[in-house]
Amino acid sequence: MPADASSPPASLEARIFVTGANHRTAGQELRDALFVDAKQLPSFYAHLHELGVDEAMVLATCDRVMVTGLAAEPEVAQRRVRTALAEAAGIADARLDNALFTLHGADALDHLFAIASSLESQVVGEPEVLGQVKDAYRRGVELGTIGGGLGRVLDAALACAKRARTETAIGECAVSIVSAAAQVAREVLGRFDGARALIIGGAEIGVTLIERLKGEGLDQITVADPLAPRGEALAARLGAHRLGMADVPGRLAGFDIVVTGLGGREPVLRGTDVDVALRARRFRPVFLLDAAVPPDIDRAVRGLDDAYLFDLHDLERIALTGQEKRNQATAEARNIVEDEVARFLAADSGRRAAPVVADLRAHFEDVRDAVLREQPGISADEATRLLVNRLLHAPSRVLRDIAADRAQAEKGGEPSAEAGLIQRLFGLARRGTKDEKK
Repeated sequence: MPADASSPPASLEARIFVTGANHRTAGQELRDALFVDAKQLPSFYAHLHELGVDEAMVLATCDRVMVTGLAAEPEVAQRRVRTALAEAAGIADARLDNALFTLHGADALDHLFAIASSLESQVVGEPEVLGQVKDAYRRGVELGTIGGGLGRVLDAALACAKRARTETAIGECAVSIVSAAAQVAREVLGRFDGARALIIGGAEIGVTLIERLKGEGLDQITVADPLAPRGEALAARLGAHRLGMADVPGRLAGFDIVVTGLGGREPVLRGTDVDVALRARRFRPVFLLDAAVPPDIDRAVRGLDDAYLFDLHDLERIALTGQEKRNQATAEARNIVEDEVARFLAADSGRRAAPVVADLRAHFEDVRDAVLREQPGISADEATRLLVNRLLHAPSRVLRDIAADRAQAEKGGEPSAEAGLIQRLFGLARRGTKDEKK
């Protein structure tokens, strides 16, 4: 049912929702199926608009596919978005049971702010996701799917992320993990100039590591990804070559560094694949980082000589000296997210009240002008008396009508909610009757 034209628009809290799948709720195969690439975005956004989503942003990465939207009926819109995702992926809607998460209102804001602040990443504090949110925001603006409402939400989310990184040590959490990985890779290989790296999938921590190693001399990088558009985008970003997934086992021997981050149901690299590659390399060592959950690399690889396989748990143990500091930084960043969400909701409430305040001021000015126009030579005392009477005439009549309507229910008890609001707005103390004053 449409809102009354005289009432302020629904709050952003009442309209916002997020729905999608991430590395905690769905496997890589399903996330890949749901992935919306840049070429699909215009038609997908247009379909969302047809479904009643007023504003939307799609965040599609290796670890998550999520739609953030504003709608007059967010719960209805969320169910339609679920169907739209299934249709775009060419899968049955039932496959999304237990794989999608859905949040509304303040919970949706909290989740979005936490993502931007890298609190929902596999490695807390990694910087990749903030850039991904900014890119999704930019594309949404370019395609006209992000307006003033969602734009304010995203601006607040980015401000929250900035505050989390400047006021806490959250960014150092990922830095310590990446530093541990770089240290181990250096111990295995010695130098990175002349080394060749293969990154399978775009796991955030894996990309961060490769960019770190590029700064230390690594310049031969190859990208493999089950989704061609995603692989192309990552290869362009890293200045890398492309390799088809089917070709990975046969080309494995040519790489000194292998970083994986898909997390599918089956391992990407089997023990036999790595064993054959090591033999072809004449047992020159290879550094392997499995940044996926569940793992991409067969655990049997740990038993192979010259295969130095590490996962995120291994790196966390190496960087254990900073564990307490990371926990503290995470807790502090969580507090910042809660504070920024509360601040945003308060600001949005004030923003919604602003038009009403402006209308009230304009009405008072109109009444004042009418009094002065009708009696131009009136004294200040008489003018103020007339002004007060005219300003209070309509509100007094409405309050009396409301009181009459509720007379049977209230029976002379506490003032109505409307009367209480008037007292609060104007700072009025309830004045007793003569009998009450005795």
